Amino acid sequence: MFLRILTLLVLVTPSAFAKDSAKDPIKKPNIIFILTDDLSWDSLNFLGGDVHTPRLNKMAEEGLYLSDFNVTSTVCSPSRYSFLTGRYPGQAQSDSFMKIHPKGSQTRVENNVELQPDRSNIAKILQQNGYKTGFVGKSHVVNHQWLKHGPKSPMEQYAKKADPQDPQVNAKMQRNHQKWVEAIKPYGFDYVDGVYGANLRELYNETLNVHNLDWSVHKAFEFIEQSKDGPFYLYFSTTLHHGPTPKNNQFSLKADPRMTGEGFVEAGFSELPSRNDVLMRNKKAGRKENMAHALWLDDGVGAIIDKIKELKLEEDTLIIFASDHGSYRHGKATLHDYGMKVPFIMLWPGTIAPGSKYDGLLANIDLVPTLLDIAGVEMLPEFEIDGVSFKEVLDGKNITVRDVVYSEFGYSRAVKTKEWKYIAVRYPEKIQNKIDKGGKFQPFKKGAPLLDFPYISRNSHLGHYASAKNPHYFEPDQLYNLATDPEENINIYGQSPEIEKPLKTKLSKWLNTFEGRPFGELTQ
Repeated sequence: MFLRILTLLVLVTPSAFAKDSAKDPIKKPNIIFILTDDLSWDSLNFLGGDVHTPRLNKMAEEGLYLSDFNVTSTVCSPSRYSFLTGRYPGQAQSDSFMKIHPKGSQTRVENNVELQPDRSNIAKILQQNGYKTGFVGKSHVVNHQWLKHGPKSPMEQYAKKADPQDPQVNAKMQRNHQKWVEAIKPYGFDYVDGVYGANLRELYNETLNVHNLDWSVHKAFEFIEQSKDGPFYLYFSTTLHHGPTPKNNQFSLKADPRMTGEGFVEAGFSELPSRNDVLMRNKKAGRKENMAHALWLDDGVGAIIDKIKELKLEEDTLIIFASDHGSYRHGKATLHDYGMKVPFIMLWPGTIAPGSKYDGLLANIDLVPTLLDIAGVEMLPEFEIDGVSFKEVLDGKNITVRDVVYSEFGYSRAVKTKEWKYIAVRYPEKIQNKIDKGGKFQPFKKGAPLLDFPYISRNSHLGHYASAKNPHYFEPDQLYNLATDPEENINIYGQSPEIEKPLKTKLSKWLNTFEGRPFGELTQ
């Protein structure tokens, strides 16, 4: 109800972004959402990283930095789902998700969450309200069945070592790319190009298994040019800093810039500085060569900002920079803060005061209602949004938007306040019975000792590395004092019942909003 009242107020009163016009009293802002992959705080200089990121430093200086922005899940697909829908990933109802998790069973949220064509998302809603919408970059939110290589795949096949410069091979690659383009458009996008179906390895070609920011930025510029009369919304998702590790420059700055997600492209791209120039400036700044990819990403963000300035649209355009989740230490594929808490910057000259900072709790489900709020779109029940708007934060108000954040991944669930984090690990009844009988579980590495508990995620690779860096990974109840132990190294569960009980009550209340989704005693 609060959101609806707030939105109606925006519709009938002047705002910080309103323009004086008798015909158009409120000008809808352009929105560019730049989403990076596996980006932790140590990949940004202004947060203390030993990297050279001058444009992102400047973006934070001239805009709003949200210091405690959290994601609802800590791998690609479910986090992106929340960024695009405003819903918790455990609310997904796609056919493939429901086949794995029929009603009445516990969910194991990870890279099994997809958008649904018959449910709302930010692009579809904005498209219906006068926006031109664009999608460039990594997807990982539709048609997961297409990602499997083999004779049953709808994608045209070629050898892993095939040469993209072979005309017949390249024609297959280009047709596969066009299939992704056409598959994404029905989800609310007028323009789709520069697509990666998921990660680079899902192209199943050694030569294409390289990052190509130049190609992605080129496509973003194309959409911006086509849509500059506005309003427009651009979802721009980079493959950096996901694997193959861009620290190895053969997969990034020293790769052939003609190798793209659509195969071999003869024409060069001129929107970014040359890759040699990136390496040179990184060295001149005194940074290690294997961290030059951070400057490369920085250049990409800077180029988009400069393009908006060139078109004199800076006061009409909100530019957002974020990561889908972290990767540092016990981060990705866990519900610890190195995975949940991500860098988040918003730039909007003339509306957001330079040097703004907000330290309150926020979650990525809150982005969609915020964007609808600033676009003057009324919140409707059929949008099925779990988040809340934080538009007032953009206006400079120091308010408490939320006092708790919830997150889910695999067999774990978490509740977080400003000072405390409680993580619960619970297993479906069948798995728990096996544990109770002393059953063992397979490890990721062959020949390694069997495990007493299964990995939290189905992906044993992620489970292995997350558990190796986190001594509390398998513990069923975990409590961390974020004020005194921000790295969450000391599990103090059992020592503070006065803290634990209300946190478990909050978690239980939240879990019971997921109809027909048991989670041990917390949903009984």
